[in-house]
Amino acid sequence: MRHGLFAPLVLLAACTAAEFAPHPAEARLGRAALTVVMTNGTSCRTDLVGPAPWSGSLPECGLGFSVTPTGQGSAIRLAFDQVIAAIRAGDLVAPMAAIRLTDAGGRIYDFTSPVSLDE
Repeated sequence: MRHGLFAPLVLLAACTAAEFAPHPAEARLGRAALTVVMTNGTSCRTDLVGPAPWSGSLPECGLGFSVTPTGQGSAIRLAFDQVIAAIRAGDLVAPMAAIRLTDAGGRIYDFTSPVSLDE
């Protein structure tokens, strides 16, 4: 009978542990790399090689990823990108893309690059 009383506590503890497990808090996209920062402060990085779209895994964080360009955006962004390219400062501006991270349990985390002002 006593063991039946502990079952809800064990279930609650398991759910709480899963809820507080580190998960992606931020995804930053550069011209040639993806960096993910987890809620516990750790980060992992991968180089993006070849033409877009990119996909792969970040084993240090236990995540799969896909990065899909979303186009050039507005005419202002297009003009801005051309100016940045002309002065060879392309690493200062994040590419426009959708970033999808998937953990081992199948949970999906979506991010945009550059980070939207609405987020």
